[in-house]
Amino acid sequence: MNPLIEAIFEVRFLPKLNFATELLIAINQVFSDHLSIIHADGLQIPNDLKLQQNDFYYTPSYKINYSSFSLLVADGSIVILKNALDGQYEGWNIFKELPLQILNILKSKNPLDQIQRYSLKYTNLIRNDLSLNDLNFTLKIGETALQDDAKLALKTELHEDNFIIMTDIASHVELRNISDVTGKITDLNGTLLIIDVINNSGIQNPNDAEHEFIRVLDIIHDKVDSIYRTIYNKRGC
Repeated sequence: MNPLIEAIFEVRFLPKLNFATELLIAINQVFSDHLSIIHADGLQIPNDLKLQQNDFYYTPSYKINYSSFSLLVADGSIVILKNALDGQYEGWNIFKELPLQILNILKSKNPLDQIQRYSLKYTNLIRNDLSLNDLNFTLKIGETALQDDAKLALKTELHEDNFIIMTDIASHVELRNISDVTGKITDLNGTLLIIDVINNSGIQNPNDAEHEFIRVLDIIHDKVDSIYRTIYNKRGC
């Protein structure tokens, strides 16, 4: 069984006030089969406050639910959420089509060199009833190795060229996965493995922005996949 719970793509760009509503209109022209559009917290934040604290530009104003994924739309970002409860993750080559469609939407609104960062985040829950022997990590305190039944939580952050690579591993986790589309609930337990890779440099070559975005997006995925395979000796993301 695939341990993937959720795959997330996020792109951040030069924000502007009320841009989320413009993006919503453009998104509806491309993705016309939404199940629901939910007004979110970003609509309640005063523009004066956004001008004072830029982080509020990334608070979603709209959540758009589709049959197999959701979009979060803010004045400065778009997020794709793919929950395993809403449909099987069919591999990178298929999932990648969603970020590429978002890229085309952004291209229709602004120059692509206004993209500031983009990332992939994969959340996996390796269930206790699966073979934990496939997990490839050992932790010691002094000369004493932790036993399999010991609880542990480990976070790492690595800066590699223009990339930020973060991993989060926690054992003996109890997790409730809830589908925002259907409301379906699944209770899981096991070892949590989160891999988050961010390209923090935006677009470097404005004259070749689209090809650069696609090339770097594949690099980001390759880094996620390599880390996953290194830690968990099974098929990658």
